[in-house]
Amino acid sequence: MKKIIIFFLVFQNIFSQDNLPNFSVKLLNNQSSNLVSLTNEISLISFWATWCLPCIKEIDKINTFVKDYDNLSVILINTDKAGEIAKVKRFVKTKRFPLDNNYHIIMDYNQKLSRSFNAQPIPLTLITKNNRIIYRKRGFNVGDEIEIKNIIEQEIIE
Repeated sequence: MKKIIIFFLVFQNIFSQDNLPNFSVKLLNNQSSNLVSLTNEISLISFWATWCLPCIKEIDKINTFVKDYDNLSVILINTDKAGEIAKVKRFVKTKRFPLDNNYHIIMDYNQKLSRSFNAQPIPLTLITKNNRIIYRKRGFNVGDEIEIKNIIEQEIIE
């Protein structure tokens, strides 16, 4: 039994990040950046794909309130395959995602970020404060956006 507990603790530490790694990333517009440079004091990060209905529901709900916070960055990490960038671009344009200096879409072609955060299954949603993960939620149900919004508001006030 002790071996199982030790294995679980080691496995959990290896596959879950507490801080954002400063990986080099590709944005939807094919520009290169690094993950940390896209963040603000408070950041909402979500791993998603165009085929993932819970991901789309989550993004739709989140997009109703993220513009209310000037100092919040939103980083959507897309896990679609590399050959599907045109599909992702059409999807983002159709859904009218509010891309700007605080709202970014990263293409995780090589699944480096997904593996780093053990992000399967998606959606995986993170909230960071000063690049330290303070909230982690896998999956999405309608109503979860209320909890996400409350955490963001609480952290912005502090």
